[in-house]
Amino acid sequence: MIKILKSLLAGFVLLTASIASQAETEISYSGNIGFMSDYMYRGIHQSSSSAMGGLDIEYGGFYIGTWFADLQEDGWVSGSHRGFEYDVYAGFGFDLTDSISASIGYTIYRYTDKGASAFDDDYDEVNLGLGFAASENLSFAIDYAIGENTATDQSETDYDVLTISADYMGIYLLVGQWGVSEDDASKSEVDASWWEIGYSRSVGDFDLSAGFVLSEQELAQASDTGEDGDFSRFVFSMSTSF
Repeated sequence: MIKILKSLLAGFVLLTASIASQAETEISYSGNIGFMSDYMYRGIHQSSSSAMGGLDIEYGGFYIGTWFADLQEDGWVSGSHRGFEYDVYAGFGFDLTDSISASIGYTIYRYTDKGASAFDDDYDEVNLGLGFAASENLSFAIDYAIGENTATDQSETDYDVLTISADYMGIYLLVGQWGVSEDDASKSEVDASWWEIGYSRSVGDFDLSAGFVLSEQELAQASDTGEDGDFSRFVFSMSTSF
C-alpha cells in the first residue's frame, strides 16, 4: 500500500510543480527552537522532557523541512539520554477555496540509537491534510497518515492514524485514532484513541502551549509495557521561530 501511495504522491508533485512554475514565487527560509516538558506524539509518550528544533524551506506551495528532538528516558538524570529523533518531510499545500485548504506530503522518522536498545524503529508515511476556516477565530482540520514501520529485524508493519481538531482563538480540541483501517486478523497493528485539549498563544517572540493528553491503554503501553490503564499527562511547550 505504501509503495502505491509513493507513486501517487510523485505524480501529484510533478503535476503541481508544473502549475507552480507558471506563477511568480520566492524561496523562504525559517527555523524554530524550543522545549517540551513532555514529548507526546499521537497519544504516545516519547520522552519525559525534550529540547527540539527544525528548519523549513518553502517555494510557492511546496515545502521541505527537518525536525529534531532530544530523547530522555527519565528527565535530565545522568545516563538517561536515549539519542535523538530526526524527521524529514516534504509536500505541497494549496487552497481549494477561500476557506478550505489541503496538503499532501511525505515524512520519514528516524532515531540515532540503533540495535537492541534502540529508542524506536524507522517510520515512513504519506500525509494528507484538509483545513477549514469557519471564521476568523474558528478553524477545523483533518489529517490522515498511512505508513509503514520497519523494525530492526527488517520486519514491516502497516499503520494509519486519523486526527480531527478544532481551534477557537487558541483553545484547541483534538481527537486521534490509530488503526482506522486496521485488519482485525492482524495482532501487530495499533488500534487505540487519544484526546487532547489545551491552549496556545504567542507572547512576544515566543509561542506558548499547554495541554492535557489522555491516551488509551494500548498507546500507553507503546512506551511503557508496565502501564495497566489509560495514560494522562499535562504538557507545556515553549518555542520561538527565526
